[in-house]
Amino acid sequence: MPEGDAIPRPALIIGLLAVLPFPVLLILVWSPPDVISPDRLVGAFLAYASGVTALLGGAHWALVAGPYGKARIGAEGAIGFAALVAAWLALIVPQYLGLSLLIAALFLLALRNALMAEAQGTAPWFARLNGYLTAAAIVTAILVLIRLIT
Repeated sequence: MPEGDAIPRPALIIGLLAVLPFPVLLILVWSPPDVISPDRLVGAFLAYASGVTALLGGAHWALVAGPYGKARIGAEGAIGFAALVAAWLALIVPQYLGLSLLIAALFLLALRNALMAEAQGTAPWFARLNGYLTAAAIVTAILVLIRLIT
């Protein structure tokens, strides 16, 4: 892999630290409910996943300030707003719906970011890192959803 394609160590460390609460909460959700109720743990998972979803949407808001045409500015603003609304709604609907909404929102954001990575002119490593971390969030959210409905 060319050096420009390698994920810079600081970005990798920050990304891993940001994704760490997902598997930790997943393990706790699947653990016996001795200390913390599963409902509260799912709530904590939802809160963190909602924050991450809003953050990923916020990255699109940053693109609104770029030197783009009105159509691109409108699209990026709409994506950022949609991610924010999805994150908020996930906190006020029943937990299984909130998890389902976040899974869909994270998947769509990851898909859009992957498809637009080259057009946006971002470094190849950034799209890869974003994809890995978002995939981890989606997989853990699916597993929390399975625990919730079983």
